[in-house]
Amino acid sequence: MTDCLFCKIASGEIPSLKVYETELFLAFLDINPCSKGHTVIIPKKHYQKLEEVPVEEAKEMFSFIYKLVKVVPGVVGTTDCNIGVNNGKFAGQEVPHLHFHIIPRFEGDKGIPIQGLVRVEVNKEELPVLAQKILTAMQNPIAQGSNKENPIEWRKPKEAKPTLVNNASPQQNKENTPPPQQEKEEKPTKSDEREWQEFNLKEQDKDIS
Repeated sequence: MTDCLFCKIASGEIPSLKVYETELFLAFLDINPCSKGHTVIIPKKHYQKLEEVPVEEAKEMFSFIYKLVKVVPGVVGTTDCNIGVNNGKFAGQEVPHLHFHIIPRFEGDKGIPIQGLVRVEVNKEELPVLAQKILTAMQNPIAQGSNKENPIEWRKPKEAKPTLVNNASPQQNKENTPPPQQEKEEKPTKSDEREWQEFNLKEQDKDIS
């Protein structure tokens, strides 16, 4: 975005105090730091929120952050830091371009932990239900938006084999076996692949509407 502050920093239009850079990411010192060594990390491409970043690029981004975390605190004389992201307006994101913070922490700095950022009253009795909802959503590839990259392999249930009747003769068991014509009629008329394509199209229609 041409009017984005961090896009201009990434392109070099606005100067920054660079501390680390790759083809995809840039790290620089915050000009209004919360502590000594306060570092900002941005993707050079414009993404507003973390969930907009492609999976492979997100992996590289966290590797980039990991390398900085191993270095920045030590350079400024500490071992600890806060690593955070304001992911969206309600979370305090002021610049609509995804960015992470590494904020070195020092003994007696009078700062607060991340848990101190917000404290909303939550009914603890509802936590098991909430945990189950999140678990269910995480197991749903469509909710995660991952069905395009890693579609679930839909398989037919295994066909039940005819079971032998106790003490029955081979002739009686043969008589209890459904005739081939009837078995053929019970088979689905659509392939699994075709059913998944139609299901996927329906879900896409829902997203569009």
